[in-house]
Amino acid sequence: MDTQTPGKRLGVLHVFRRGLWGAGSTGAVVLALGLAVLTTLVATGGPTVGLDRWVDQTLPRRGGGPAPLHFVAEAITTVANPPVTVALLLTAAALWAIWSRDPWPVLAAAPAVAVLTVTVLLGKWLLARPGPPGSHPVHFLGAYPSGHTATALVCTGTLAVLVTRRHPQYRRGLTLAVTGWTTLVAWSLLWLHFHWLCDVLGGALLGALLLWLLYRWPWYLVAPPSRRSEGTDVGTGSQESVAPRPDPTRSR
Repeated sequence: MDTQTPGKRLGVLHVFRRGLWGAGSTGAVVLALGLAVLTTLVATGGPTVGLDRWVDQTLPRRGGGPAPLHFVAEAITTVANPPVTVALLLTAAALWAIWSRDPWPVLAAAPAVAVLTVTVLLGKWLLARPGPPGSHPVHFLGAYPSGHTATALVCTGTLAVLVTRRHPQYRRGLTLAVTGWTTLVAWSLLWLHFHWLCDVLGGALLGALLLWLLYRWPWYLVAPPSRRSEGTDVGTGSQESVAPRPDPTRSR
């Protein structure tokens, strides 16, 4: 019987758990194509520019609109500041690793943070897209893709993956929470005119693609839960030793 300690059987050790083309690849291809098309339209000044301007002009200017909404948007963007969000994820992973006496939460979260940082900064530097009128200018870096949006999705999504690998019954609730938080962050950025609509859409597509590639296909930095027995460690896919339960229907 397999008695491996939690975290030993990680996708990090088996980088490709499936073939290079399988059921999980469809989602990755769809997300990658969507991101590629949107990025091309943004870079070439396609029809999405008109949509961006329409959304920006439709929303009330900064200082206008209901004051409570402005306060809520300011609070959300402050909490969702990328360095703060990344620090919270890594702190949670480190505390979990210390508590479980196993480094697997850190080994699963750190690559997501590294890839997220590199891809967002690279995209901003390559496109150097100016933000909406009145937004804070960022020297050397552009507005596309939205780092706030991508970071919100990747960091909360990574934490959700870590939790659901041990407690799969929370999957639906955590998925809704991650989606809701990312949507609130995107709305706040638009309401405060920090980003164009395509910026937040690009950040969401990038974040979803990174989560898919790192945790679903083709890499599995956190092994999927096993259903082979009730004694399965759903965090790592390993089997734990479980004593057989007595059969109450059997006569003594």
